Amino acid sequence: MSKKIYFNGDVVTMNANQPSAEAVLVENGIIKKVGTTDEILALKTADCEMVDLKGSTMAPGFIDPHSHLIAVAQSSMMPNFSEATSIEEFMTILKNTVENNAPTGGEWVLGLGYDNSKFAGEKHPTKFDLDQVSSEIPIFITHASGHIAAVNSKVLEIFGYVGNDYVVPEGGVVQTVGDTKEPNGVLEESAYLCDAMKKLIVGPGFETVIKSLEYAQNYYAGLGITTCQDCSVDLGNLPLLKAANDSGKLILDVVGYAIQGTQGEIFADNKSPEHSYDKKLKIQGGKIWLDGSPQAKTAWLTKPYHEVPAGEEASYKGYENQPDTAVTNYLVDCIEKNIQVQAHCNGDASSDQFIRCYKKALEITGNKTDLRPIMVHCQTVREDQLDEMKEIGMLATFFLDHIFFWGDYHYESVLGPDRANRISPAKSALDRGISFTLHQDAPVKPPNSLRAIQNAVERKTLSGRVLGEDLRISANDAFKAVTINGAYQNFEENEKGSIEENKKADFVILGSNPLKVKTEEIHAIEILETIKDGDTIFTK
Repeated sequence: MSKKIYFNGDVVTMNANQPSAEAVLVENGIIKKVGTTDEILALKTADCEMVDLKGSTMAPGFIDPHSHLIAVAQSSMMPNFSEATSIEEFMTILKNTVENNAPTGGEWVLGLGYDNSKFAGEKHPTKFDLDQVSSEIPIFITHASGHIAAVNSKVLEIFGYVGNDYVVPEGGVVQTVGDTKEPNGVLEESAYLCDAMKKLIVGPGFETVIKSLEYAQNYYAGLGITTCQDCSVDLGNLPLLKAANDSGKLILDVVGYAIQGTQGEIFADNKSPEHSYDKKLKIQGGKIWLDGSPQAKTAWLTKPYHEVPAGEEASYKGYENQPDTAVTNYLVDCIEKNIQVQAHCNGDASSDQFIRCYKKALEITGNKTDLRPIMVHCQTVREDQLDEMKEIGMLATFFLDHIFFWGDYHYESVLGPDRANRISPAKSALDRGISFTLHQDAPVKPPNSLRAIQNAVERKTLSGRVLGEDLRISANDAFKAVTINGAYQNFEENEKGSIEENKKADFVILGSNPLKVKTEEIHAIEILETIKDGDTIFTK
């Protein structure tokens, strides 16, 4: 029997009935007692391991409520273009990549993270740029948002975007040269994100990705995360997760969401209503994308963008990914199967669509099961929409890093001052009693829960501008969003998310108490140790 006592530190429990404690007793990966030092030490036995926290802070392990674990694993093997501040710098990174690590065996050059908002005129790299490096090796570089890709002529050829009679998948855009039909190499949304196109991309081999999956989990664990997500599970990557799980290579609990169109086959073997794990993997629900990204100006808004993209009319509001009929049919199928749904909604028009179609699907099915549907990102969700979400039991997960990393761009170009000051309104959700979480949509941004907490508390941009001072929340409420609220979102509130008796011994040990330090210091708190089911999976 494994028995440990943790003592001599701050214990932030996230248990409303016992907010703080001095010591914790753990047996075989389960919390047995939480209390004062004297109470816990009185339970000490000869076989008990004593763990001196030395003044550090113990908290529940962070729960990642929305990210893409396999994409994080894959991105660890790709060149990252996030530091490029011009197309010239972008091209230097690309040239160095091909010269120093040229792909073999038909593999593509895959990269990620470029941000055209940093480039002169906000121009995207095109096939004319990428072809200078190679027009024979497929080159495919995704935007920081994950909703746009810059590709060369070879990729356009493989995707079938040649000539004048090519067909673009619904919900996608192939940007063209002037008024012609000639693709310029910039693809939006379903033009490359649809399943048919994704199957054509040749990435690293199976064994390489399995190894990178181990790296990715260590990366999450190093940020204090004990439960993570993959919100893009499909028939291609599910075998990777299962192989890692079966071979004992998953050190985190992994919650998966099957992408739209795969739920029938995936849930034939993975029953969602029980919300149960097979070892450390469970397939929890389904995932649907309803629009794009505000920083890429593909999100679907009800009012025009503050500054519309070049070549667009002044009334440009982004666009939907699919019509109401397709969305409603998908939601009906999920609800009939008792499957929880995550819906990607950045623009308020897409939020309208999700609410409208979910209500219709509930009406059609008559299902009264507590399925906890989740609106993902909610970046421009309105107050009236939050009222409707509350009415139907819809949860929210906010991407507050948008404020820090892109808030100035939203203020000046994407949304303008009024709408930018209302993005990601976690306080409005809190006021209505809507359970919400905080995420970073990794690999879009690192899954750094402490950064998410600070952003929710401060709402400051990179320049120091505050967006929506009245929408700030307390550090305690932000901490709930990455612990107990995350557990609730996963139907695990009775097993995780707080330090209380009979829950899993999932902990993060922090160098300082996030509830006591200055708010500007929260993101820099050191992660000293991460503990999963009573076992250490990361130490500084």
